[in-house]
Amino acid sequence: MSEKGSSSKQPARALDVSRATREVWLVKVPNYLSDVWSKAEPGAELGVMRDASAKGRLQVSFTVAPKLLQKAQADMGVEIPAEHKVHMQNTSSQSLCTFSEEVGVAGGCGQLMAEGKVSQRADIQPPSSEVYMKLKGHQFRAAGKTKNTAQQLDRAPATVYKPRSHQKEYADHEKKKKEAGKRAKDDREVVLDLIFSAFQQHEYYNFKDLVQKTQQPVSYLREILKEVCQYSVKAPHRNMWHLKPEYRHYQPKTD
Repeated sequence: MSEKGSSSKQPARALDVSRATREVWLVKVPNYLSDVWSKAEPGAELGVMRDASAKGRLQVSFTVAPKLLQKAQADMGVEIPAEHKVHMQNTSSQSLCTFSEEVGVAGGCGQLMAEGKVSQRADIQPPSSEVYMKLKGHQFRAAGKTKNTAQQLDRAPATVYKPRSHQKEYADHEKKKKEAGKRAKDDREVVLDLIFSAFQQHEYYNFKDLVQKTQQPVSYLREILKEVCQYSVKAPHRNMWHLKPEYRHYQPKTD
């Protein structure tokens, strides 16, 4: 007699550990850079990392491969930063490993493999440049465009109203902040995404509401707001912030 429910259990799979001892890097990259890398051909050069550290001062940079950068810019229709700073993180107090799973195998049971142990963590950071700010504005306007399509229906659709949920990034951000219990600086790209996400809901915000939405230190948030927003000193939106024209996805209201 077979055990009840045994047919629903996943079969045990062996773990290939032939690569488990090799050292690998765990690198965090901005979303736009991940999109650029996704356009690379297998085995193509992604870029060059340079170590210019001297006299005990760590200074590492990353430059996107020129051919890949040109292809990505042509596909995306906007200039993309080439130079990036790299923040290195010590992993001596951590025990991290990377794993992979073979996909496209019949039955969904591909080979599991330990790819190596993490010897170095790195964070490739977007530059504080005009090129990067224009890229964020382009992404925001593209996200705000309404995509209308015509479709012939056989019958009138039933109207169903569902509550609007937060974007996943914003929900994850709020959860992290609640767990931390205090305001801490997030990556610049994360804060910009939160700001643009807020302005997709309303055209004007007072500073207090933006602090609440982003959960960032006051001085840090104000610094970033000055780059992408304008402060209104006239009625009817006195003492409120709104996006600069180049970052808006909507047309300003005219009297």
